[in-house]
Parts: sequence; C-alpha cells; structure tokens
Amino acid sequence: DPAYRVAREAARRLSKERQLTPPFDVERLAATFALVLDEEIPTRADVVVLHAARAGELPRIVVDAGLADNPERRRFAVAHGLAHVLLGWHPFHVPCDVSVRPVELPVTVHDLVEGEASAFARELLMPSAWIESFDATDRPALLAQHVADRAGQPIMPAARSVAQLLDPGWVWCVTDRWNRVVDAGRSPGTDVCPPHAGDDSDLGPYARHASERQRSERGGMTLTLWRFDRDLTAGIRRDLGSHELARTIASELDPDADPTALVARMEGIAGWANEQHGTDSLDGMRIALGVRARMVPELAAASTHPQFGELLDAKATELVARRLAR
Repeated sequence: DPAYRVAREAARRLSKERQLTPPFDVERLAATFALVLDEEIPTRADVVVLHAARAGELPRIVVDAGLADNPERRRFAVAHGLAHVLLGWHPFHVPCDVSVRPVELPVTVHDLVEGEASAFARELLMPSAWIESFDATDRPALLAQHVADRAGQPIMPAARSVAQLLDPGWVWCVTDRWNRVVDAGRSPGTDVCPPHAGDDSDLGPYARHASERQRSERGGMTLTLWRFDRDLTAGIRRDLGSHELARTIASELDPDADPTALVARMEGIAGWANEQHGTDSLDGMRIALGVRARMVPELAAASTHPQFGELLDAKATELVARRLAR
C-alpha cells in the first residue's frame, strides 16, 4: 500500500521513540495522547475520535463498548484512533469501521485518512521489521497466523502486514465459516486482482491457475494465499470475470484512477444492453455491449487495452448465463 507510506513511517518513529515491542499495552500508549473511553456508538463503527471536551484537555478516542467481547479488534480500534490523533491532517468526528478494506489507490479524503489510520495501526502493532525477524516469508500463511497470535491481532490485518513483505505474485483472502470472503489483498507488484468481499466471490479461478497455495486457520477464519508465476497471470486474469478484468484494465491504463469507476460503467451498459437488446445469444449480447461501450467515453478509452475484448466477452457471458438461469 504505497499510498500509506507516511502513516507507516509515523508508526515506526513512535515505536522507536517508545521502544515498543509486540505485544504491548496499546491503550496505555494511547492514553498519553488522548482519553480512551468506552461508549455505545450508535452507528456501525468501532471507534470515533472527538476533540477535547474542554480547553486544556486531551482529545477523546471513543471505542464502541461492544468491542469489550472482542479484545483483538478493540486493540486495533484503539491504535486506529490513535493514528487520527497523531496524524495532524486527519479530521475528527468520523465514525470508523476498522474492518473496511483499504483502498489501494485512494481517490477521496475519507479513503485516504481511513487507509492511513489502518496502515499506522498495523505497523504499530505488527512492525515490518518484527515480522521479518521471524525469517518465515516462504511460509506466509503460517507466518500470518503466528504474527496474529503473538501480537494479539485478528488474522485480517496480520495477513495484510505479512503480504506487504512478500515478493510480487501473491494474492490472499480470508474467508469465514460460511466461505464468504471477508478480506483480501495482494503483495506489492502483483497484477492479479484479489477477490472481492461477499458471498458471490468465486475463488475457483485462483485455485486453478495458482502455482502454489498455502492455508492456515485461526478463530473460525481461513487464510488462503495463492502464488502466481508471471507467465501464468494472463490465464487467471481471463478467468476472473468482468469485475476483476475491469479493475485490472483500469489500473493498467491509469494507476492513479479509481478502478471501480470502470466497473460501474460496465454495469451501466450491461443494464442497458440487457433491457434494450435482451437476447440469449452470446454473440448478440456482445455486439450490443460493444456498440454501447463506444458511446461511453471511459469505455471508449479503455477499448485500446488488449484485454478489452475479453472484458466484453466476460460480461456478455455473465448476462446470458443469468437470462438462461431464470
């Protein structure tokens, strides 16, 4: 997550100044900069940072009282809140859900500050140098499990911290008891999109194309990592479906653009093609998508990408499959 380097460096400086070694009392650390309070937060949030109640007092890190039964997540929430206090450009009064997946290329202030706060928390609680000291990056699934155990953290942030130290080519995801993807990511330099969260994420293409798979379990969650050789990535990118292909194309055309925008444009023309030219013919659906794509500036620009034809094929296949399944 290169967008969050400043936040990680701030965490390293704090750790060095205070001579912190995991696991440490993060609440005691936070209490030197803010009042840490446990209260009911009415929205779906783990923590919110508020200004001082009165002049001369410290700002407040308000942690949702419901996290009392989840000490690992609570520790991460405190560290996340501490980031908002110490990173001086962060606004206060924003409810934070610490389970939200960081945006690789943040385009809004909210995405940036939330990603920075979580990156700060990960580096503070699970420092990169500390993880590297275990000398086990060749076994990333077990390493992430060990890091989570030692640092007292959920497997999701531990997996993300470990993945940042891996060579290009690794994709990871965490699934729950019902095999739903709750978090996912990839190592720096990997050009394969990670799974999206939710019930409908298809992990089959990853298993089919990976040259290596590793797995570990912790707290009812399963961490799976796949490694892809560079000469095999084209195969999985063809097999991942329209959303992942659209994200990949957008990222390669403009690394600074929001890749989800192209996904939204594809969904827009898909709805139009399905309604105006609804057909069970795969060729007919693809033609309808291609015609409409030329009318949308973002898609017309993306049509120069060598995989744009694959994107139209994938979306046409999905639409026709849904029509036939009705």
